[in-house]
Amino acid sequence: MVTLKDIAREAGVSVMTVSRVVNQRYQEVSDKNIAKIQEIIDKYGYVPNSSARSLSSKSSHIISVIVQEGRVNPMLFPFNASMVGYIVQGIQSHGYQAMVHFIRDYSDVTRYLRSWKSEGAVFLGTFDENIKQIQKDNDIPLIFTDSYSSVRQVINVGLDDYKGGVLAARHFIEYGHREFAFLCSCIQESQVNQQRLAGFADTLEAAGFSLPESHIFDTLDLRQGVEDLCALADPVTAVFVPIDESAAFVMTYLKEKGHRIPEDYSIIGFDDFPLCQYVDPPLTTIAQDVCQKAQYALDLLFQRLRDNTLPTQNIVLDVELISRKSVARVNL
Repeated sequence: MVTLKDIAREAGVSVMTVSRVVNQRYQEVSDKNIAKIQEIIDKYGYVPNSSARSLSSKSSHIISVIVQEGRVNPMLFPFNASMVGYIVQGIQSHGYQAMVHFIRDYSDVTRYLRSWKSEGAVFLGTFDENIKQIQKDNDIPLIFTDSYSSVRQVINVGLDDYKGGVLAARHFIEYGHREFAFLCSCIQESQVNQQRLAGFADTLEAAGFSLPESHIFDTLDLRQGVEDLCALADPVTAVFVPIDESAAFVMTYLKEKGHRIPEDYSIIGFDDFPLCQYVDPPLTTIAQDVCQKAQYALDLLFQRLRDNTLPTQNIVLDVELISRKSVARVNL
């Protein structure tokens, strides 16, 4: 494998001169030497060692993407996979390298950031309990997504999750439904899911209906959740499943048990990923713009890379209901 020394020897210049060209410090090298060195680099397909450059310079040009692990692999959810994809692509388009870390314990955050000399980080997951300590330990731009932390000095890009629950409840009510259920995983661990549940339950109560505790299913086993749903003494007709992929699974399991969608059970999901249009029937859902959320996070990150004294921001993006065929009208 060709080295800087090899290129310098063939070009008849010093290793330092080659290094300046590799690092695009052209103002310190003559045009003639730049052309000669670049020709040799191209001939051998020389690629600089990024980790070595990081260790030897003040700038690593590395941005970390911190994804929180939980009871379920986070990349199994289309939202997380899409966010990581958009963010990594955006980081690279700015000339930086993206380093994706999966974190189970927040105490690992600082170790990863420091060991790779990260210049900034974007967080996906619920780090709310530890945000203050993470900020204290790391004096670099930190962008959180979907945070409900009470810490005021947090740069966050979130979603109006509560409104999503409100829209789902209103749609069911407008279609004549009177018995409701909420089926999701990790409700207690996720402020996002708690907000969606709160918006749903509060809206039902304000309209004179209720969502009993027995109608709230917090389970990783969606098949068992469907079994419990179908076993309710007072059958429900409207089920809010605030993750599209989970909603699609619930629809499949209900149909396996001989139930009709939406005639027996009406379903609303959350996210509006492409699968919503292709499941049978097409899924009514609460839409969020994942690309927009990722872009806001990247914009905030690179603004603070240029000036880390800018004030903190909390951006809350809107949601809307997309009506398809998974909610039936109930004749009163």
